[in-house]
Order: sequence, then C-alpha cells, then structure tokens
Amino acid sequence: MRRSEIRLPGEHNVLNYLAAFEAVRGLVPAEICRKVAMDFGGVEHRLELVRVKDGVKYINDSIGSSPSRTIAGLRAMTVKPIVLCGGYDKHIPFEPLGDALCRLAKRVFLTGDTAMKIKDAIVNSPEYPGSGLTFELHEDFTENVLAAAAMAEEGDVVLFSPACASFDHFKNFAERGEAFKQIVNDLQ
Repeated sequence: MRRSEIRLPGEHNVLNYLAAFEAVRGLVPAEICRKVAMDFGGVEHRLELVRVKDGVKYINDSIGSSPSRTIAGLRAMTVKPIVLCGGYDKHIPFEPLGDALCRLAKRVFLTGDTAMKIKDAIVNSPEYPGSGLTFELHEDFTENVLAAAAMAEEGDVVLFSPACASFDHFKNFAERGEAFKQIVNDLQ
C-alpha cells in the first residue's frame, strides 16, 4: 500500500504499521491489514482531529506529555503548525523541543508552569536566529487556545501538543484534552 493511504499521520505510525504487519504475517490476510491502516483514525488525545473550522484543522495531542512526544507530533504534520505547549514541569530538558519548534512550527503559544522554560529553549536554540518563529505566553489555558485560534488562517493546523504533564491545572492528560476540545468546539 502507499504511505498516503495510511490514515494516521506521521512516519512513526508508518513504522508502527510495518512492525505490526510483520508480526502478523501469515496469520492475518494482507488485505485486512491494509483495511485497518486505511480506516483506523486513531484514539482520543493522540493526534486526534477535533474539528476543521474555516479551513483550520485543530488537532488534540494532549497525550504529548514529553518533549519527545511533541517532537513526533510535529514531524507528523504536513504543514508547519501553530503549536500550543506548556504544563506541569517533569524536569525533562526542553532544548531538543526548542530546536524542533524552530524548524517545524509556524508559531508557538505557551502556557502553564513550563512556559518560560520552553520560551528559553526556543530563544537559546542555535536554530532560532533566522527561523522566523514567533511565540506568545498566556497564563490562562483557555486564553492561550483562543489566541492561537484567533491568528490561525485557512490552511493552518493548530496542534495542541503540550510536551508536559497536565498536573499544573488538570487531573490528567485526558481532562486537559477534553478542555481543549470543548474550547475548539465552542469557537464561533
């Protein structure tokens, strides 16, 4: 099958499917494997398409609770997304995230306990000068989402992938993801 036929975004999902297909070779017909890859849209809070409004895609990746998960989400996008990051500090270095945001993001909206640390990782990245990347900091989660939505234009992707745990303001990543989805679904 072609890569474009796989519904889940990202190279990491292609690799996951290749491993799964190999694991069931001879046990599950190839046509069933292809059908799963073409039909399965993923699970909640994992690069979940929430809504397309005015040509803007809103994606919930609340499970992106570490820099490496957010970087994987960034790499899965076909356009440079507007990224919402920040949350509870798990004391994981943000330097690799800062580099990835400089290369792969259109704009970054920061909130939560880690907002300043992520900002510092961006501006201290050797890739920041000349990247054209801009960012905003907002104390309030809802305000952060609304600010990103307000600047998004047709063709943009707004990716909520916090790179942090949720415990600064939410019980868990699922509650945080539900809050994001509610805000997005309430957009007029």
